[in-house]
Amino acid sequence: MPYKFNLDKPDNLNTRKMKTVSILMMVCCTSLAAAQEQLSKGKETQQDLPANHHRYYGQRINSWKDGDRKIAKFDLDADLNLDGVISNEDPADGGAFESTPPGLMVGVGEMSRVILRLYPYRVDFNGEIVVSLELTGINRSDSSGNFASFEEQVANTGHVRVWGDPNKTQLLLDSADPDKQFVEFTTQFREFPYNLQFSVPRAVYVEGVKAAPKYMGDVRFLGTVSHRAAGAARSDVAPSRRDGGIKRFRTTFDHNLITVLPKPARKSFVNNNVEGVWSGGGNANTK
Repeated sequence: MPYKFNLDKPDNLNTRKMKTVSILMMVCCTSLAAAQEQLSKGKETQQDLPANHHRYYGQRINSWKDGDRKIAKFDLDADLNLDGVISNEDPADGGAFESTPPGLMVGVGEMSRVILRLYPYRVDFNGEIVVSLELTGINRSDSSGNFASFEEQVANTGHVRVWGDPNKTQLLLDSADPDKQFVEFTTQFREFPYNLQFSVPRAVYVEGVKAAPKYMGDVRFLGTVSHRAAGAARSDVAPSRRDGGIKRFRTTFDHNLITVLPKPARKSFVNNNVEGVWSGGGNANTK
């Protein structure tokens, strides 16, 4: 909740509140300032808002809030303010901070947990719920955000891996591997929403591998939740075009921009990282 200054109170109380706000701002901006020394934000691109980027979207910006047509809400949450806590109630861990560089800052050799939250809207459906995750490099020297080739993307963006477990035994995504750009998890209507923990992971782990060469927020971690009709092919997120192109349920989505730094950013954990959100990368520099 934002601080409010009461003009009816003594000046020393207002002064203490102003000092507190200043300290909090300095803590949050320390790591960002370090990143800005080597990297720039570049151009705002069409990839910064997840509209029509994915072939399964099928809607425009003005249709995002069509709640009656959504089958579920999907939320990707990370520790964007580097305090060791991933909070769904903290605006600094979500909202515009997810789509504005630098996004999630991860050092080379460091790993950070990302929480996947799936909120059911509908249970009266037939078929499958499809939760997909993907990594995409963003070209911040071009307003489209696109690269001419995958090789150009790899050469000009940071390298990120996404793991299914903190021990790095299950590799889900790799931004430098063309065969590891996309992964999906499915659950049928008989299981949704009752047994999601057996079908869709609650958390994944983002690892920094190679530092971003030029721009902050040059990798995007995108999550979607879609409906696939019963009997449809695995590559066809429902509804198919056989119904005249009108989607039965709209795809919902969320994403985080990622910046890989040469070394982990300095952090001020409010709980000494007791939740284990961060690991590796020499996190002893958390003062």
